[in-house]
Amino acid sequence: MDIVMVHWVDSCEPQPNSEIEQQDIPGVQDIIQVGYLVKKTKDSVSVAGAWKQELKTYDYVITIPKVSIRSVEVLYQS
Repeated sequence: MDIVMVHWVDSCEPQPNSEIEQQDIPGVQDIIQVGYLVKKTKDSVSVAGAWKQELKTYDYVITIPKVSIRSVEVLYQS
């Protein structure tokens, strides 16, 4: 199973989120996600933070839309 580093962007909203002035509008969140590449589809990739080999289960899985991905780097290829 490959280990990857995914550089992606996510939406962001200010807290509190009412009566926001122009200069306070946030940009997107810049995120680096590292983990096991557990699923890849036409539209997304899924990365897990942990893999329980004996149970054949994953922990801390996130699915990232490909439209949000800036780059994917393979850190370890199995």
